Amino acid sequence: MFKNNPFKVVIAVIAVLVGMALYAGVNGKLTTLPQDIMGAVSVPFRTATAQISQKFSLLKDRTINIDQIIEENERLKNENKELMQKQIDYDKIKLENEQYKEFLEIKEENPEYEIATASVIGRDGLDKFYSFTIDAGEDEGIEENDVVMSSVGIVGVVVETGPNFSRVSTILSPSVSVACFVSSTRDTGVVCGDSRFSTKGKTVIKYLPSNTEAAVGDIISTTGMGEVFPKDLLVGTIEEIAADSSGNYNYAVVKPVSEISEIKTVFIIKSFD
Repeated sequence: MFKNNPFKVVIAVIAVLVGMALYAGVNGKLTTLPQDIMGAVSVPFRTATAQISQKFSLLKDRTINIDQIIEENERLKNENKELMQKQIDYDKIKLENEQYKEFLEIKEENPEYEIATASVIGRDGLDKFYSFTIDAGEDEGIEENDVVMSSVGIVGVVVETGPNFSRVSTILSPSVSVACFVSSTRDTGVVCGDSRFSTKGKTVIKYLPSNTEAAVGDIISTTGMGEVFPKDLLVGTIEEIAADSSGNYNYAVVKPVSEISEIKTVFIIKSFD
């Protein structure tokens, strides 16, 4: 009988029941014993469920937070865009006011000038003479050889025009020649660009007399000869004087009154008496 498997199962069941009875007798929890057993068995499952639920809750919160962050980021981007546009409008108005003020000053000093205003919209990075393009052209009455100047002095001449743009060569270029004189001595010469000095933002006045008394600091202005440049426009100041290679003339290095490489707004003289 003891070797019979069903008998062994019966004995095991009886042992479990006796054990339960003893546990209940000792603790007085016969009615709650099954619940205690089920509770003990279910603890790991309830713990795992709680952890999973917590993780899902955290994931949900993170998803909500990400959506809020994205929404806030979009709002800030729109606000930043609006502020940038306001700044652009403000800068444009400020620039226009400055241009208009300078325009009035030039017109007051030279009422015979017919002037247009323009902004520099492009530069040739490979051009060591700092030529540039402006946003005014044939539609505004701009023509080739019109004089381009800043509020303080000449900058160059128009060499090419389009409907709404023009290309300007500066006085740093050898292709631009301007008849000028030295204010202190009235010696005349020709301001013409020189590659030796153009990269430093300077030009030269050539063909000064070999016995000139011109000195460093003297002012160079236009003579008005040649019918391109009006008379008495400022060009720059002398920084150095030397004899040319022939020995027959002197030349002087001139620093323009306008910072050619950094100029942003210009005035175009379309006509003058």
